[in-house]
Amino acid sequence: MRPRPVTYEGTVYLTTGWALGDVLRLEPLASDQRIAELLDVTPQQVCYWRRKAGIPPYKERSPNPYIPRGDK
Repeated sequence: MRPRPVTYEGTVYLTTGWALGDVLRLEPLASDQRIAELLDVTPQQVCYWRRKAGIPPYKERSPNPYIPRGDK
């Protein structure tokens, strides 16, 4: 199955993975479900691309989505 383009804030991205960074820049603590709703994709797709990029789940994320929280 080929990835389909997604649109976020008027910009078309080749895949969910390409859009993920921009979504998290504006909503750093968004859950996979919330991101899926914004991009009109499944939460599983968001989870796949988030894990592939090495971004932790929202409960473990600091306001900067690329740095895990240190309060574990």
